[in-house]
Amino acid sequence: MNIKIRGVSYHFEIHQDDPELPSLVLLHGFMGSGQMFDHLIDELKAFCNPITIDLLGHGRSKGAELHYRFSTREQVADLSKLISEQLQVPLFLYGYSMGGRLSLQLALHRPDLFKGLILESATFGLEGETEQQARQALDARRADAIVGNFEGFLKEWQNKPMFQSAQIAPEILETMLSIQQGQQPFWLSNSLLGFGTGTMPCVKNRLSDIRIPVQLIAGINDSKFVHINNQMEKELPNGNFSAVEKAGHRVHLEQPEKLNRILKTFIQNHTLS
Repeated sequence: MNIKIRGVSYHFEIHQDDPELPSLVLLHGFMGSGQMFDHLIDELKAFCNPITIDLLGHGRSKGAELHYRFSTREQVADLSKLISEQLQVPLFLYGYSMGGRLSLQLALHRPDLFKGLILESATFGLEGETEQQARQALDARRADAIVGNFEGFLKEWQNKPMFQSAQIAPEILETMLSIQQGQQPFWLSNSLLGFGTGTMPCVKNRLSDIRIPVQLIAGINDSKFVHINNQMEKELPNGNFSAVEKAGHRVHLEQPEKLNRILKTFIQNHTLS
């Protein structure tokens, strides 16, 4: 369904509404949409009510003309309003990559909305100002490339080393490519400028404030994010990190059955807590 949130039309799907089961909101990554999780939904329905949201400027949600509208503050305000007004809370929140960064910010700003947090291939942000500025410059170049030659950008993005570590089932890969090709380049560009890794506030020193249970996930072949998640596990009061074998950055696409098992265990362990 579509709903206007703070002046912008958002698309979200409640795939099941069983009052006996807890709910799980899933947030996708950059250039994705809620449809990225279609191959997980049937299995998820056995132990939770899955809810997918197309993030600002992605999938069937609208974007904005100015990139400031994609900032952490704005998107957290949007999703806090959508979740608190349209869904039964508290619930479980899962986010992958960009969606994971946004989920982490949401959990810090509105912990009352969530029973637990699951982060796949996510980061707390960049710590140093020099590193932040370098990443902002890189994202600005990528934003220009998206609007200048979207097909060329897609090919370059899909060939990034972080995405080459594991095999994805052909039907899942086809869905992913279709979703990426169907995006609006201008909105993707604004998303990078407004909510890129270099622009998002670093929250490493606030991880200790997160009291809800947190499940961290990364593919064992994604050494950068294995390192980041090991750091995060040490800072979180109630965090646990699972490194998934035979997976890289996209565990939900590369090892969906293993991901579902992790989600099931986490949600069932914390449903009554």
